[in-house]
Amino acid sequence: MKIIGFILVSLTLSSLAFAQQGAAVGKVETKSDAKANFAAFHTYSWTPGLHADTPEVHKMIVAACEAEMTKLGFKSVTTGADTTLAYYTVRSTEVDLKALDKLDKQGLSGDAATKTLGRLVVVMRTGATSPQQVWSASTREFVDQDPAKMNEIVRSVAARLFETYPGRKAAR
Repeated sequence: MKIIGFILVSLTLSSLAFAQQGAAVGKVETKSDAKANFAAFHTYSWTPGLHADTPEVHKMIVAACEAEMTKLGFKSVTTGADTTLAYYTVRSTEVDLKALDKLDKQGLSGDAATKTLGRLVVVMRTGATSPQQVWSASTREFVDQDPAKMNEIVRSVAARLFETYPGRKAAR
């Protein structure tokens, strides 16, 4: 039993250390292939990623990404695309231990001490027979489960991610 407890504590501490190494909430991390000719990309098609766990949020993410691709001048096609686009999501529950302790002392529920943290990653690959990643962008954001608020968060996050696209023309 002591060994199981030790293993659980070790896993918890290592996951906390890993989480601290991640990007700050709201910060966009982006990578691009310096050799890629982004001016040559005009079309895209979707390829599987790790989709949101609810169909409603999946639809919001796809719609937000498609709107941003349209702003970049891309056209969505079902076959023969220059590039493929995929998104990956993960969410976790963050606990504010100080707030939790306060609530416990007051005899209140600890739900108010938790927040949902989501990570969205968008990946673009060449559409060739052996796809190569040419661009990716990711960020972490606290999310609200209210559908109206969630939609605005998704659109805002997608806009911030696509602002880092290397072929983006400067706004006039």
